[in-house]
Amino acid sequence: MPKKIIPLYFSPSCATRSTGVPWAKMYKPDPNNPNENLRIDLYQRTPLEFSSYLQDKIELNEMIINIGVRFDYFYPDGKILADSMKDDPDIYRPRKPWNIAKTLAERQSIWYKDATAKYQVSPRLGIAFPITDRGVIHFSYGHFFQIPNFDLLYTNPEYKFGQGTENLGIAGNPDLKPQETISGEVGVQQAITDDITVDLTGYFRDIRNLAGTRADEIRIFGGAGRYSQFVNSDFGFVKGIVLSVTKRFSDNWSATIDYTLQSAKGNASDPAATRNQVASGQQPEIQLIKLDQDQTHTFNATFSYSSPDNWGFSLIGQYGSGFPYTPSQSLNLSALLTNSELKPTTYTIDLRAYKDLTFGSYKISFFARVFNLLDIRSENGVYNDSGTADFTLAEYLFRQRSVDQVLQNYNLNTVDEYYRNPTMYSEPRRIEVGATLFF
Repeated sequence: MPKKIIPLYFSPSCATRSTGVPWAKMYKPDPNNPNENLRIDLYQRTPLEFSSYLQDKIELNEMIINIGVRFDYFYPDGKILADSMKDDPDIYRPRKPWNIAKTLAERQSIWYKDATAKYQVSPRLGIAFPITDRGVIHFSYGHFFQIPNFDLLYTNPEYKFGQGTENLGIAGNPDLKPQETISGEVGVQQAITDDITVDLTGYFRDIRNLAGTRADEIRIFGGAGRYSQFVNSDFGFVKGIVLSVTKRFSDNWSATIDYTLQSAKGNASDPAATRNQVASGQQPEIQLIKLDQDQTHTFNATFSYSSPDNWGFSLIGQYGSGFPYTPSQSLNLSALLTNSELKPTTYTIDLRAYKDLTFGSYKISFFARVFNLLDIRSENGVYNDSGTADFTLAEYLFRQRSVDQVLQNYNLNTVDEYYRNPTMYSEPRRIEVGATLFF
């Protein structure tokens, strides 16, 4: 049940720098005071979700068919603005003279209308049939239903906006349609030997009704202020190929190798992307761009060994090409493209090992887990002016202003410490050891 709790604000009344102990006076805003409730979201919603499915497996002489259908239903339990109130959204601070003359109770009777329930019938189909004595072709196709995140539905549920001549914010939309994904794949699996199998699969994901913000903002009556609202305006398309080789466990060892070549494009990665671009004076994207999760190349490999003497180990290796990011400057382009550059590649190796000891009817299994075995420092995040986590032009500019001493006078980080952000790097080597007792 999505809920919002009234926040507690504090105003510092005094602070003793010698002891470092701050004293604060707690303050609870009054949600019934229209002069204060602009910063309060107090609501309770009870959305309802229901689903059911039917599935059958048909086995013929040369073919296996899996067929099914799923029904999804979602009721958001939310309020949306009546059509006549979209240019006067704030029920507590109306702008139109005839709305100002009404009491709050009168406004509540005409201001909102209920969001509608959403449902979808999603078919699913899977087929597999042999082409040789060791080869199989497999095919699948299906529709999938995904409810929007609740924060997209219930953000600013009473459409409260302040004064101003710019974009005043984003309102949620309980009437958003659920995300629909049409997914399909076709592949061939071939056994090379009794232990080794090769699988080549191509797939696509057509993603529709993604939440976004349209470029045409909603203008508020009587002024230059405007606001945005989440709508089903975004979309994406993912396609790729997966090649995998599997060696089943035999002769005390097993291994897997898989490689994925993928492209993930759409019109925006962030639901608020278009609104943010318009609010900052930028031109919204009008072409397909790489999505934040677009990773062109990924490679995974595993190797496991299990000795007859009750010990063994496994290695897991992962490699990935860089995710896209948007640079803040370019020498070649007059207008920067969203997600036009790539972060550095990342890779890591993990180790698992165990040793079993038996004492009568008891067994103790000692184990060790080593994450990031080679202690590789991968850059998961980068500064958009340099393309690396090790350097930013902002640090250089700060140093030119000699602000290090100023920061130290206030017991703050130095410039170097501030711009060395550990969250932008992968986790360093981590070792875990333990034991499990079986009895």
